[in-house]
Amino acid sequence: MADQAEERHASWLELFFDLTVVAAAAQIAHRLHQAETVGQVAACAAMFYAVWSVWTTTSVYANVAGARTRRRAVLRTMLGVGVMAAAVPGVFPGLLPHHGETDLQDRTAAFTVAFIICRGIASRAASRDGQVIAFWPATQTAVAAPFIVSLFTDEPVTYWLWGVGVVLDLVTSVLGARNPRSMEERAKRIRHDLEQGQHRSQWLSRLLRGGSSSEPATPALVTVAQAERGHLDERLGLFVIIVLGEAVAQVVTADTGKPWNGAVVLSSVAAFFLVVILWQLTTLYGFTPAPRSTKPLEPWQALPAHLGVTAAIVSVAAGLGALIPEAEGHLLTRDRWLIFGGLALYLVSSVGAGVAGRAPLRWYAGWAGPSLVAAVLLGVLGHGLEAWLLASLAVVVLGWFALYNWFAKGRTPVSVT
Repeated sequence: MADQAEERHASWLELFFDLTVVAAAAQIAHRLHQAETVGQVAACAAMFYAVWSVWTTTSVYANVAGARTRRRAVLRTMLGVGVMAAAVPGVFPGLLPHHGETDLQDRTAAFTVAFIICRGIASRAASRDGQVIAFWPATQTAVAAPFIVSLFTDEPVTYWLWGVGVVLDLVTSVLGARNPRSMEERAKRIRHDLEQGQHRSQWLSRLLRGGSSSEPATPALVTVAQAERGHLDERLGLFVIIVLGEAVAQVVTADTGKPWNGAVVLSSVAAFFLVVILWQLTTLYGFTPAPRSTKPLEPWQALPAHLGVTAAIVSVAAGLGALIPEAEGHLLTRDRWLIFGGLALYLVSSVGAGVAGRAPLRWYAGWAGPSLVAAVLLGVLGHGLEAWLLASLAVVVLGWFALYNWFAKGRTPVSVT
């Protein structure tokens, strides 16, 4: 129809911004590949959350601002994410290994400051536009206190403060989106800040003119922003593609340094098919790989699931980077859990999205549940299996999960998004 609004797509500015996220995801996957303890994995997860949250808040701001998106704000955030990516190899030096880089200095403070500033840029840009982003409050309400305090503490306390900050940031975003009263309070704060800015501007204008003005101040206009779901879903899907690209890079890099014998070729082909299945699930169900019988998930439901899905893919990517060089041998427990723990997290995130979207019961019983159990069992009991066989079994587990659409809709896969 002629009067139908044209569907928005990601702008060139947003796609350019995504390039820094690619770099950050690669750096985090590299450090995750060397993690040996639960604490080290948690540190990598905290860094990934920081990058994800900056990308999410900036993308949400651009989603509601549309053509009014402030280019300088996005470019400044891009610079900040670049600093975060460059700092990743030196973050948490007392906890994470350095890969022999003895001259690498502690860059935790640089990463933290860049993270806080980037979050503040999106918040300020949205507030200046007079918009309250109630569907994801983290865009305008950063829980910055734990991260700021962590700049002045010793290492053990720093780790705990980061953990508290991540949990509080995520929980307050979910609870805030479900609380209408918090939306009203944010609207009042933004209206007050805009009015104060107007008063200061008028006072300066009168001072420069050397007189007074009887013109009354125009009341600040504050609106509650609505998410443009098509654009937001596209942006979240693009982030999944970004981390899938890191998985492909891990496979290619691993192949460049090994003789191509039968086990290496088989492992590489299995790893490729694993990435293809992850991509296919994204095209079928969107960024939250679960069938839905209701309307699309609310942002406060979809974004935590998106975090779990993307973190899981980064974990699988790091595991694949270790699997191919050891194709003829046995994987370390760490590397086995990077793959199957990542698959388990992917399936748990899918189940969470399925619960929110009221997925059919048969999907849990026949596909999601058995696949999740199989992934956990292979993580626990797979130490005696060779790497190439584990890669093949990972394909079987995820392939069975993906077959639901084939059984439910017939031989031709049909998107249910």
